[in-house]
Amino acid sequence: MKLKSIGILSISLFTIVSLLSSCQFTPVDDRLPVNLASDQFHTLIFSSNRSDDVERFYYEALLTLQKKYPTKLDSVKIIKKGNDKLVNHYQINSFPTIIVLDGKEEITRLEGKRKVEAIETHLEAAYTK
Repeated sequence: MKLKSIGILSISLFTIVSLLSSCQFTPVDDRLPVNLASDQFHTLIFSSNRSDDVERFYYEALLTLQKKYPTKLDSVKIIKKGNDKLVNHYQINSFPTIIVLDGKEEITRLEGKRKVEAIETHLEAAYTK
């Protein structure tokens, strides 16, 4: 009797797991595919996972700016190149890309190879708005 109930339970669990694994997330209306509070700044970094200077310059600039604007840089999210859902949603064409949002509104975007000073200057203009 115990063996029969274990078999039925195993089949039920397998069916549930199979159904859930086929589900996909689809954004509804104007909701974003990431959980972003609408009352704060968000910095999204789209990373290609390379370990070269191109991405390092972005991180260095952000560390410097975090000292000046700690409340504006308390929500930084790193999104990897393989996250097709977010890459497509934000229409990312090159890596690295950084996007600053005020709530859900895009304030600025910076793409590709840049020097640390240029990144800082560009982002500082967004954080001081």
